[in-house]
Amino acid sequence: MKKKLLVALAVGALTAATAVPALALENEFHGAFTAFYDLSNFSGSGAITDDSKSENYFVQRFRLNYNAKASEQVKLVSRFEFDYNFWGNGSYQDGKRGGGGAIGADSVQMETKNIYLELNYPAVNAKIGMMAHNDAFKGLLFDADLAGVLLAHNYANASVSAGYFRLNDSGDGDALGKNNNDLFALEGKYNLSKTAKVGAGYYYLVDDSTTNEGAGTGTGRGASVHTVGLNAEGVVGPVTLNALVLKQFGDFNATTDAKGLAANVGARVALGGGTLRSELLYVSGDDKAWYLPGGAGFTEGGQFYDSEMTMLGRNKFATAIDNAIIYDVNNNGEGVMMATVGYDYSFSDKLSASANVGFAAVADNTDARGAVSDADNDYLGTEVNAETYYNLTPNVTLGARAGYVFLGDYFDNDADNIYDVKFVARYNF
Repeated sequence: MKKKLLVALAVGALTAATAVPALALENEFHGAFTAFYDLSNFSGSGAITDDSKSENYFVQRFRLNYNAKASEQVKLVSRFEFDYNFWGNGSYQDGKRGGGGAIGADSVQMETKNIYLELNYPAVNAKIGMMAHNDAFKGLLFDADLAGVLLAHNYANASVSAGYFRLNDSGDGDALGKNNNDLFALEGKYNLSKTAKVGAGYYYLVDDSTTNEGAGTGTGRGASVHTVGLNAEGVVGPVTLNALVLKQFGDFNATTDAKGLAANVGARVALGGGTLRSELLYVSGDDKAWYLPGGAGFTEGGQFYDSEMTMLGRNKFATAIDNAIIYDVNNNGEGVMMATVGYDYSFSDKLSASANVGFAAVADNTDARGAVSDADNDYLGTEVNAETYYNLTPNVTLGARAGYVFLGDYFDNDADNIYDVKFVARYNF
């Protein structure tokens, strides 16, 4: 009788469940797997010396995106990352970021990049939570994962957005919400025509936290920095031009005024079946040093990946091993002057290549690098690099990227020139 009763209850429960309309939840999975072999006398160590040692290592990264989509208006977005900083770096480790690359594996090292709710309605698009976000000025101020609220609205020929982000909260005893590092952002864009648009942005960074106190240039307790900017893009004959200018004012830290200035001009033109492009960048230094928000990994902006450099600027393939002569445009408080030229060409649907050359100097030499630098010279160096890629399938790409930097007089004359070679395999899904 007990068994019959249990069977009857189970049948009744299943019947009731099938009578309830199911929630129409769409599960979306996307991601990318990247692995590369690196041979370099710089990228792993980041050192510039008169005895730069060659090293070789393998790096692996897997990023997984999962979206729980309830409707066209509501979805939860998440992004996770799994790194082996380099093969052979340890196994059976708990809480080791980028560990587990040695024999045995079995390390706990999953990283949570983003988790946020997105609400998309005609009146407003809202993102709430930890999201990837960057400024409207090529990331010269911030380009990072940020926890906050971002509201946006599109008009017929314009768009506006407003956001609040809490970058750090070191608390004051048990009083959370008092000693914070906060970012307020307001951006707008207007389409003048089909080929021309202008934009503006205002960002307020206020840092009362102790998290980055004394962390170096660009961060520190007591900062209250306003950044205003204008940008534009348009077509002039065969050339597509874009330009931006940013100015900072307020308090760089408790004792220094913020006076940073940044400007950039970029150009692209179809040439010889490919695309010729260039970038000009200026960022002030010394007493006009450019302020950047910071975190546990130091600065979280100013990478300027548009330069397409491999060592003179940050490499787009760099993972947890990430070094560059100009790591960010604050550049140890010395700023930067940079010019780059590149050319992209597709031989077929499967085979493509690019080549780049870059020239860079500090804007104001303060002898920030000490023993490895010359206080009387500003020129950092010249980089030449090239890359080629072959699409094995629509989702799998094999490629190679190599660069060489002729160091400038800014560095010790005995320092070795630096190089980096990568062989890359990538799968997108």
